[in-house]
Amino acid sequence: MTLISEKFLFKNQNSSDVALIAQRLSKVLEIGDILLLKGPVGAGKSFFARCIINEFFKKFKIYEDIPSPSFSLIQTYDNIKPKFCHVDLYRMSFSSELEEIGLDNIYENFVTIIEWPERLGTKKPSRYIKIRFMYDKNINDERHLKINLIGIESKKIFKWLQDLKKL
Repeated sequence: MTLISEKFLFKNQNSSDVALIAQRLSKVLEIGDILLLKGPVGAGKSFFARCIINEFFKKFKIYEDIPSPSFSLIQTYDNIKPKFCHVDLYRMSFSSELEEIGLDNIYENFVTIIEWPERLGTKKPSRYIKIRFMYDKNINDERHLKINLIGIESKKIFKWLQDLKKL
C-alpha cells in the first residue's frame, strides 16, 4: 500500500463553518476511519467530534447529549451505524493506559475520533485524518483547520476535501 499524504488549510472558520465541515465529513466516514484532532484547550476539538456524532444521532432519531470522554477517556456509540468511538487522551499520563484501552481493536470496529493524539506516541495508526485546530485570540470565534490525510485512499474523503475547497 502506498502511503498518501495530503495537506489542506481552511482559514477563518467560525463555529458554524466548523460544524458544516464536520457534518459533511460525517457523510463519508466508514468503520476503520480514524480522526486525530489536535489543538489547544478550547480550540474546538470536542465541538467538532460532537457535531459528527450528532449527525448520526439525528439519522437514527436519537436525541440525547453527547458527553465528552475527558474523564472516562473513551466513549463508544454502538447504537448507530457506523459505530463510533470517541477517545480523549488529555488526562492519560502513562503509555500502559493505551494498552488497557485496546485501540487496535477499536480501530478495526469503529469510526474512531481521538483528541490529544500526541499522547499516542509510537501507537499512532498508519492511516488517519489529522485535523489541527488553531485560533487567533484576537479574532473571536474563528479557527484555522489544517487537515492532513495520512495513508488515506478513500475517494469519498478526497471528494469531501475537494468540495470543502469550493465553499
